[in-house]
Amino acid sequence: MESPVMQKFFLSLVIATATLTASSAQATFVSLGDCDGAIDCFVTATPPNPIIQNPNDGILLAWNEVQNFELTQDLRVDRVFDPNASFVEALSGGDFLIKAGTIVSSHYLQWDPGNGSDGRVSSTIELDSQVFAFITADNNLFNSDFLGLAGLDYADFGFRGLESGDTTVFNGTDVDISWAATSPGDWTRLITAFSPGGVTTVPVPAAAPLLGLGLAAFGLLSTRRRKG
Repeated sequence: MESPVMQKFFLSLVIATATLTASSAQATFVSLGDCDGAIDCFVTATPPNPIIQNPNDGILLAWNEVQNFELTQDLRVDRVFDPNASFVEALSGGDFLIKAGTIVSSHYLQWDPGNGSDGRVSSTIELDSQVFAFITADNNLFNSDFLGLAGLDYADFGFRGLESGDTTVFNGTDVDISWAATSPGDWTRLITAFSPGGVTTVPVPAAAPLLGLGLAAFGLLSTRRRKG
């Protein structure tokens, strides 16, 4: 029979690994202020799952994703706050890279007119750290889903990014937006710096082996108990 110390060790390992995969970002959005044109603008802890095309609800919806994550590879983005920043590299065609080694926090926004709203929404998005970039192109959104919220089906359909006439004006920890969506709606990923209000999280692919180790250890402990 395992000693109480060993039992506590295995239980702590399981809890720790589960926490790595289950931790969700906390309150790094401050507000969606000066909301105009939408029925409502708000931050949610329970985004729609799966995300659906053409929600037609007239709501600007936002949620936090992976927080305070050190990039292990370059991250391709579409719009940056400062193309001359030391961790930003300009690419041909208008895209940029946020370089590996940069600590970033990720956030997601959804907008689709309908239900009596105007066709265009404007808002001042307030966050608790420097806004770095927007990811708006389909391929860049798909390739950045490793920063997404664990367990959320992003349904990587086409034409979900912003249009050329949609504006994003960077202002430190704020960004002023004016978006007019067409079918199937607008979705974009917003990248910021280290968030003092965010819980440091490990994306699922990185945490999964640890969770497996923890569950295996738990199973081993259970087996030994039955045999003891």
